[in-house]
Amino acid sequence: MMTKRAHILLMLVALAAPAGAQYPGHMETNKKAAPTIRAVAVVEWTGDKSKPSASRLIPISVFDGEQYQPGGLYMAKPEPLALEPGTEYVLEDAGVARGLFDVNTAQDVDGYWFGYGAWKTMAAPAKKAKPKQGKNMPQVVTDSDGRPHFKGRDSSGNSPSTDSSTTSSNSPASSSPPAGDPDRPTLRRRAEPSATAPSAASPDNNAPETAIGGADPDRPHMAHGQQTPTDEFQPPQLTGVPTGLQQMIAVSDASDREAHPFVYLWADPADAAKMKEQMEIAAGNAIAAAAPPAKSTPKPRTRTAATAAPRRKTSTTPPAAPKPVFTNEQFKAYELTFSGGATLVFSGETQDHAGKTKYVTLIAQPDFNGVPKVLFKTVTDDDHLDVTPKMRLVDAVDAKANNRGDLVFELRRNRDREFVIYRIGSGQAEQVFTTGSLSNSPSSPPA
Repeated sequence: MMTKRAHILLMLVALAAPAGAQYPGHMETNKKAAPTIRAVAVVEWTGDKSKPSASRLIPISVFDGEQYQPGGLYMAKPEPLALEPGTEYVLEDAGVARGLFDVNTAQDVDGYWFGYGAWKTMAAPAKKAKPKQGKNMPQVVTDSDGRPHFKGRDSSGNSPSTDSSTTSSNSPASSSPPAGDPDRPTLRRRAEPSATAPSAASPDNNAPETAIGGADPDRPHMAHGQQTPTDEFQPPQLTGVPTGLQQMIAVSDASDREAHPFVYLWADPADAAKMKEQMEIAAGNAIAAAAPPAKSTPKPRTRTAATAAPRRKTSTTPPAAPKPVFTNEQFKAYELTFSGGATLVFSGETQDHAGKTKYVTLIAQPDFNGVPKVLFKTVTDDDHLDVTPKMRLVDAVDAKANNRGDLVFELRRNRDREFVIYRIGSGQAEQVFTTGSLSNSPSSPPA
């Protein structure tokens, strides 16, 4: 039987155990990391890509670490976060960087924000120089006790001491802490040249009127870019939706991430041509299925002695519809996930039997036999664009910074358009984000 004294001692030990587990050096393990802020936009231009005649940047989405936010509205104080002056975007082609776009101004045009700025070419990656071989090669010598070592070590066996001045300059304690909150999410900012940049305390350092960097301590911003531009060109501002408009994906976030190309690599180049031909056949079938059935007027039948006798019924196979001839074709094959197989996108235009232009877009994935299985299809014409808009692929992009590609499309109607993001998975094509309506009016941005 436990004595009263022993029972009291057990209770004291139990109460002291949690207190002893807390010690001054305890580290918090539940601290959340800064959320990923990633902006996706579309750069539009006319003329030569190397030197556009006019251009603009349209913000599409901002992924805040949990969900998509509208790029043209998110934190618009006064301009959206995605268009804050000084923001740098990386121009991508199927996930591979092809250039840079620096936002200099942001303007509200017909109720939607657009960015205007400078184009920069990507600098070639610098080659790492090989370390030079020292003149005095290390030599292995043997002590009196028979133990080999490199020549030059002191007799105590310790490594040569380093210079105190060098050690103190490289130590973490001597480096100044970064300005601001290190846990605050950031997006890419263009790197200003230090040689010509004025001092922050200089009275001549006038910030742009629309820039509000530092006004709100909780406002995230783009981080400074690490790319070195080799050339810069700022074209005039693009207005309206002119003929010959070209588009390209632009991405900006706080990290310089490793490139993730989304182009599908065919085992045989001839397979790409065969798959495109099968997608054309699938597009023709989609147009035929969307066409209304032809109305036929039955002819009156008169019963005569010649027709009174029973006739043998013969089964006839209807002739196959002629294969449509497509123009303005666009065929892309992507590998949106690691070892995820090919995702095919086809769009084109063709004339029906009445001379009306039909627009078709398909998203498909090849099955086990290599036959494309259509996951999504849309067919429309000029008379029905307000009901079913014309769908055009922009490109694939990693919109969530998770090494997974999504598809960005433009949906164009007669008087407006919008941009949408589709996610492909589990044999389905799901629309996960839309910008809403953007006007097609050719109005000019305010001065």
